[in-house]
This record gives sequence, C-alpha cells and structure tokens, in this order.
Amino acid sequence: MKRKKVIYVTTITIVFILGFIGFRIFTNMNDAKNKAAAMTRGRVLTVEVMPAFNKNIIPLLTFTASLEPVWHSDLSPKVDGRIETLYTDEAQKVAAGQIVGKLENMEFAAQVSQAQGTLYSVGADLAQAKSDLARNKMLVEQGALSQQQYEAAMAKVASLEGQMRASQGNLGYQQSRLGFTDIVTPHAGTVMTRYLQAGDYAKAGTPIFTVADTSVMLAKTTVGEGQITQVKLGDPAQVLVESLSDQPFNGKITKIVPAAAVPARTFTLEVSIDNSQDTLLSGLTAKVMANGKEHMNALVVPESALVLFEDQKTVFVLSNDQVVQRKLRVGYIGNGWAEVLSGLNPGDLIVVKGQNTIRDGSKVQVTATREAGQL
Repeated sequence: MKRKKVIYVTTITIVFILGFIGFRIFTNMNDAKNKAAAMTRGRVLTVEVMPAFNKNIIPLLTFTASLEPVWHSDLSPKVDGRIETLYTDEAQKVAAGQIVGKLENMEFAAQVSQAQGTLYSVGADLAQAKSDLARNKMLVEQGALSQQQYEAAMAKVASLEGQMRASQGNLGYQQSRLGFTDIVTPHAGTVMTRYLQAGDYAKAGTPIFTVADTSVMLAKTTVGEGQITQVKLGDPAQVLVESLSDQPFNGKITKIVPAAAVPARTFTLEVSIDNSQDTLLSGLTAKVMANGKEHMNALVVPESALVLFEDQKTVFVLSNDQVVQRKLRVGYIGNGWAEVLSGLNPGDLIVVKGQNTIRDGSKVQVTATREAGQL
C-alpha cells in the first residue's frame, strides 16, 4: 500500500514538472513573439518591390543517375575444364573475336581423333558396300543373283549411309567441343574483372572475365510520372560528374522504358554519352540535366522573394502602405524565378528586398520599384 502511494506521488510530481516546463516554454515563445511585434509596431520599414509578371520559362529537370557501360558481358566456357592459359587481365583492351583464355584440350582433341577414325571406317565400309551393290545389280540382271540378295545389299548401303551421317554429326560435335575450349570475347571492350586464374577448374557457364564496352557510357536514372511527359527520345541532356570535374558532358536521351515500375510509378531513362577518351568510369554517380517543356506565359516572381511560413511558400504583397502575406501554390522553381500557380495576379507588387524584416500587416516605405524581370 505504501509503495503504491509513493508511485502515485512520484507520478503526480513528474506530471506537474513537465507541465510547468511546457508552460514556461510556451510563455517564453509568446513573449518573444510579442516583443518582436512590439519592436516593429509603429515602425515604418523600407522595402523594394517588383510587380509579378508573365514570362515563358523552360524548366531544367535534374535527376540522379549511375554510369554504366553501353555493353558488358561475363565470358565463360561452354564446356567443363581446367584453365590452361589466360591471355589478358583486368584493365586491358580486347578486340571482338579475340581469344582471351584457353582450357586444357587434350581430352577433347582425343575425342575428335576418335570421331574422325570412326568416320573414316564407316566411309570405307560404305564405299565397299556401294561397289558390291553395283556388282550385284549386274548379277541380278544376268540372273546370277537373287532379288533377295540384291535387296540385302541395298539395305546395307542405306544403313552405312545412316552411320555415315551420324559419324559426321559426332565429328562436328566433338570439333565444336574442342573449339569451346577457347574462350572468345564477342565484342570489343575492356576487361573489367577477372574471377579465375590459370590452373583453376571452370565449369561450363562459370564467369572467368567481365568485359565491357566503355566507349559509350549510359547515365541511367529513374523519372517520376509527373516528369516523364516533359522529356522525349533524342532530347539533348547534360551529365555532371562531381567526382571528375565541374564541366558537364553532353549526351542524348536514347531510351525511355515505356512501362512504369510499381509501386513507385517511376520510369527508367538512359542518356548516352561519348566516352572515347575513357574519362567516365563505370559505377560513378552523376547528375542528369535536361530541359522540360516550355511553360508559356507563366506568372512568376523572384525566387528570393519567397518566404517560408508554416511550411508554405509565401510572399509579401504591397497594399497601400502596408504589406499582406499571401500563401502561394508554386510550380517550377529555378534560374532565379518561381512559377506561381495560384495566390497572385499579374501586376501585384511583391516585396523583393526587406522581406525578412517585415511581417503580415507591417507598415512599409517603398524605396525602389524594380522593373518586371529585373533580379
């Protein structure tokens, strides 16, 4: 019972202390707000204004991307075997059709020789059978051989011809297996990774090298459904790689995947960039910049005139000798301008200097009126 009483008293004390602290914080904030209002009350503050006006703007769309080579592939053997020799290594250039490695092939060569021997043997038997068939045909015509014996000779030739085709097929198969001991790159490029070394046993399909064509790099990015209609194939784009330099690389949009990835509802976009100088590296992070569709006759104000209030963008509008703070719905913001979708009318005088020292209802004195479009 005594313990419950202690817990009860302790809880009441903590609640009281927290309530007191909260009350003091609220009181201090309210006092500071009142003091700030009192300081500006009755003062005439100086500002500069500019009319909201209409102009055509071209949005600059920016996306984060990753650089990838235009082509890359894992090179692996098509047969099992121990690696005898590797002719290249990481960071080396390779040409299309170049042999980059070889498996031990003695067993495969022996199988080719065996298949050739079988083919030669069947070929000899077939030649003899055809000769016998021609002789038997003459004997049948002379009545010296029965029709049944002649047909048996014909069947033997047909059987050997079948064996001949099977032997030829087996020889081709064994020769192809022997050829598969050469690991060949189908495309020119650079060896990016080596996974195995000479002496390792490689099973069919096991990667030995990764080769990539980096002469053209792809900046791959994802674009939201609200921006995908702003770009199209063939549009120019600039790619900025901060880890290399501040100078952007010129590229072109070469792929827009027409299906959105769910649930994010984003589209994959690729920008191709010439990399013949091997400046760009695979895996680097990049920034893709492309122009969107032009917004005709958009209502704009200087971006610097925006004031954040209660998580909303606002501006101060001059009304006689006072200012009124208006909440805006804005569109594109960039190049020093903010597109106003609602909340203003063309010609409204916007405070563009001194907006951080005034508040809603402040009396002001206009020291300068800038022309529309003057930043």
